[in-house]
Amino acid sequence: EVLNKDRFKPDDKMGHTRLSLHPIVSASRLRRALKNSAGAEETKMRKVIPGRDNCLVRDSFVRCVKGEIVQEVWLRLCDVKSGELELKLKWVDVSSPTQPPSPHMRV
Repeated sequence: EVLNKDRFKPDDKMGHTRLSLHPIVSASRLRRALKNSAGAEETKMRKVIPGRDNCLVRDSFVRCVKGEIVQEVWLRLCDVKSGELELKLKWVDVSSPTQPPSPHMRV
C-alpha cells in the first residue's frame, strides 16, 4: 500500500501493488548452492516478466552484483487512475533455520 504522508491531516491512500519475492529468494538459494559470492562483476540470474501474479510494468532481472542479489522493479499501482513505483530490492541473507523467508510480499 502506498500512502501520501501529510503533516496536518490523515495520510491519503494512493494505491497498492503486488510483487512475488520468489524469484529473488530462489536466486539467493542458487547463489549459495553455486557459491557465487565472487567472480563476475554482474550476472543475470533470472528474468521476471509482467503477468497476472505481479504488477510489473516491464521485464525485471534478478542479478548478482559483486556477490549481492538485487532486483530493480517498476510496478504499476492498482485501484488508482494512474501511478507507478520504481524499487530496487536487495536480498540480505539473515535466514534462520527455524523460520524460512516468505516468498510473497505486498508493497
